[in-house]
Amino acid sequence: MARENDLKKVYLSKFRESKEAVKRIEDQITALELYEASPKTIDIEMHGSRARKDMSDYATKKDELISKMMQARYMRVSTYTDIFQAIENAPNERERQVLTYRYIKCLKWEEIAVEMHVEWAQVHRIHANALKHFKIPT
Repeated sequence: MARENDLKKVYLSKFRESKEAVKRIEDQITALELYEASPKTIDIEMHGSRARKDMSDYATKKDELISKMMQARYMRVSTYTDIFQAIENAPNERERQVLTYRYIKCLKWEEIAVEMHVEWAQVHRIHANALKHFKIPT
């Protein structure tokens, strides 16, 4: 049972990891797009078909990179959407609250107790029951 609960905790922790990864990927895409929109500081005269081919190759590579970044972002959004939905499927509202506060909002146990107006030990009991009832989507 403890091993199963550990697996559930690892799964639930992927929500924050995925959300942070989405933010990182979005920042990278924005930085790449801003770089493209900024005035160029190097003034190089490019002539002929070789220069056009180099620019075309560059644009293609950039588009491929952005596409890969968008795919990675989509996978991460799918992960945290699945986790959110699995928490929402928990059978008990108090259990949903604890799982949401702990794994989505990343609150500490003491903060959860304050939010829920219960003792710290009660939060742990609710959490234990929540993990017992929680189902990792397959």
